Amino acid sequence: MGYPQSAFREELEVQRIAKCPVCSEKVPLDIDYSVVKKAKRFPVTVRVEHEDHYFYVNLDSFGSVTDILHPELVE
Repeated sequence: MGYPQSAFREELEVQRIAKCPVCSEKVPLDIDYSVVKKAKRFPVTVRVEHEDHYFYVNLDSFGSVTDILHPELVE
């Protein structure tokens, strides 16, 4: 049967919303497909800049957010 198709195509960006673990605001995430396409292992960790701080998200092979991480957990 094979694997399901990706949640988005190469030419598209997918917007997700995540709750910032630092300030608790909802943050729109514009995920570029190239981040997922270039990854050799999953989940891939991406740094998200937000106002005067940042946090990390883990993405699976379909570009879906699997974890939202506080910087103290990653660094």
